[in-house]
Amino acid sequence: MLPENFLQSIADAIIQVLVAIGRIILLPFSLWIKAISRLAEQKNSDQLSLNNINGLWPFFTFCKRLLINFIFDAIAFISYPIGIIFAIVNFIIDCTHINAYTSFSDIVGVFIVTLICFYLYPVFMAIAHDSLELMLLPVKKFINWCRKPAQQIDIDIKQRQ
Repeated sequence: MLPENFLQSIADAIIQVLVAIGRIILLPFSLWIKAISRLAEQKNSDQLSLNNINGLWPFFTFCKRLLINFIFDAIAFISYPIGIIFAIVNFIIDCTHINAYTSFSDIVGVFIVTLICFYLYPVFMAIAHDSLELMLLPVKKFINWCRKPAQQIDIDIKQRQ
């Protein structure tokens, strides 16, 4: 009734589930690393220099590169250092203003939630970046369509006798 390698299949399934959960948990960090590598690539290719833009619309290309290629990655990159600083400063301020209505566990809870929110920030930036790219896709398609040469059809009309 059971397959002969049933125990091996269960072990493989458990390992796959644990690996998938680990990848999901590490997804924000992976996106953060990807943003760092894209920023370094932009620096090496000097994409934000108007001298390196040779297209038909250099200003629009610059704006697109600035908004889509740079700002989202820069915000994702600085979210971790700023998040840690913000969480620590907020923790210290909350500790100095402790009263009868707040407990230390509440302050620690706010600290942990703040760190989690800033940990997830690269995911939010990736969603915003990809959504903007998706919205610009029809514009790219239209521009490519406009670049095509005009097409004409030769129709030979033969008269019947």
